[in-house]
Amino acid sequence: YGIMPGMKGDGQTNSGRPERLRFDRWHPEPRLRPFVRNYWALQTAYVLGVRRRQRITPDGCIDILFVRRRLTEDFQALVVGTMTRPVFEELTGPAEYWGIRFAPGGFTAFFRTPTDELTDRIVPLDDLCAKSVVATRLAAAPDAQTRLQVLEETLHQWLLLEKPDPILTKVLETVSACQGAVTVEQLARTAGWSSRHLHRVICRSVGVGPKTFCRIMRFKSALRALRCGSPADLLQVALEAGYYDQAHFIHDFNFFYGASPSTVFADPTF
Repeated sequence: YGIMPGMKGDGQTNSGRPERLRFDRWHPEPRLRPFVRNYWALQTAYVLGVRRRQRITPDGCIDILFVRRRLTEDFQALVVGTMTRPVFEELTGPAEYWGIRFAPGGFTAFFRTPTDELTDRIVPLDDLCAKSVVATRLAAAPDAQTRLQVLEETLHQWLLLEKPDPILTKVLETVSACQGAVTVEQLARTAGWSSRHLHRVICRSVGVGPKTFCRIMRFKSALRALRCGSPADLLQVALEAGYYDQAHFIHDFNFFYGASPSTVFADPTF
């Protein structure tokens, strides 16, 4: 794939598997980086009749998803709100997915809809942006570089803010730096807000309250560590991720992943 100037491609391509799945990711240009984490593309070329169930776990982000099952179709444009539980996508036959992943809090730079109205929901993009032509433009684009240009141009047209709120940014950066191991009271002091006002602001900008957001960030940290470990490392993973005991870790993992950490190693997609 070509990569636009100012973009970085991660080159995360899964090859050599019978299902031939390809995943690529690019960073946006500098003006959009405070609000947009990345653009991504997933292409499958499965043999007819072969299925793969893809698990998608919460990450504190909102996505705009473009999906089509046939190359002759337009993309279907969807907004995927902040998730608090895992969801599953059945990959069945040739399909193409393109996505815009917003940084936590970044979605409100483009849309006036409070993000907590989208939590754990998938809604048509037209519900938020009536008669958007971005899906049609993506389908007509001849290559990946042109599609990236379409996404960037569209986001610049939608952009409502020049700069993110510095206090909110500081709070979210604190959660990220601590990997979720921080209390709501500590975050409120960081912002100079009451706990109630902090909860209201985080809910409307991120989609979940600060406590849940911290839980998601801590889970993500543990998940990354677990992918590099073994079942014998569960307690160490839990403690390093900021859980006060293994039972707490197992509870959160079950909630956000949909299975216990001791069983995921048997999952070939883990």
